[in-house]
Amino acid sequence: MNIAHDVEQRCDWIRDQVQALSKKGAVVQLSGGIDSSVVLHLCARALGPENVTALYLPDSASTGPETRGFVDEAAANAGTQFVERPIGAAIEAQQPIAQITDLIRRYAPEYDPAVHAYAVNAVPSLAKRLGTLVYRVSIGERHGTPEKTLSMSVDDLRAVIAYQNRKQRTRMAFAYADAERLNYAVVGASNGDELDTGFVVKYGDDAADICAIGDLSKPRVYAFASELGVPASIIARPPTTDTYALEQTQEDYYYALPADVLRRLTADADAHGLSDIDFTPYLEACPGWSEPALRQIATGLLATLRYQRTRSLRPA
Repeated sequence: MNIAHDVEQRCDWIRDQVQALSKKGAVVQLSGGIDSSVVLHLCARALGPENVTALYLPDSASTGPETRGFVDEAAANAGTQFVERPIGAAIEAQQPIAQITDLIRRYAPEYDPAVHAYAVNAVPSLAKRLGTLVYRVSIGERHGTPEKTLSMSVDDLRAVIAYQNRKQRTRMAFAYADAERLNYAVVGASNGDELDTGFVVKYGDDAADICAIGDLSKPRVYAFASELGVPASIIARPPTTDTYALEQTQEDYYYALPADVLRRLTADADAHGLSDIDFTPYLEACPGWSEPALRQIATGLLATLRYQRTRSLRPA
């Protein structure tokens, strides 16, 4: 494939979509990661950097101290406008973090939010055995590695996840407020692996006027990054969720199976139905997994995607 041609085609598409929406430019939530940096550079090339705003929305409770450096580098390299709006107070107004701290202390009385942090991680070993995506809360020193895993009740785990999902939805509310003020389109940075496997928050990071890389796999995003001249430091940075104040990769958080395998499995199940899937290639790609476990994973993913893709149902 000619990556330069593909990038130019993508810029043409972005320009056409923004014009069709009668918008003057684009707002991009910039996290300092590879996806948002690629989208920012695409929009700058498509629309002109003077018509693009990089919106940085840090959360003091979880955003890492190193993030601002990557954000500054991406915005400066793309030449766009830059706006910072901290979201910590908005999240606290919705639900005090003390409630989550109290919940965690039921399982780890030593937990001190001044010293410690938590994260929700996938547990691949349990997923293999049980045939469903399993999550646990881990704790450790702030911005350090997980040191202890907590076995929470389902209800308490859901409460932690629901609190964290406020962050993505709060960021989207901030993005739309700035976009409407400027008459810009909100251009989202979720990639195809995320959107097609449910690794997004409904009405959060999946909500945008345009999903500029919503069809691209992660390797393809990296190819776009190199062609667009995204700073090498950002390309080399391991992808993170920017959700928790504990070290965590996207694989830790969501991908109990490789993202490309999950994406193909979900698409296969969606197109042909679970009864007609040939699981042989998936079993070869996923040592240690059984067909019933993979079938159950696909069932759960389809249910998640149905929920995420459903928008404001109304009677016919």
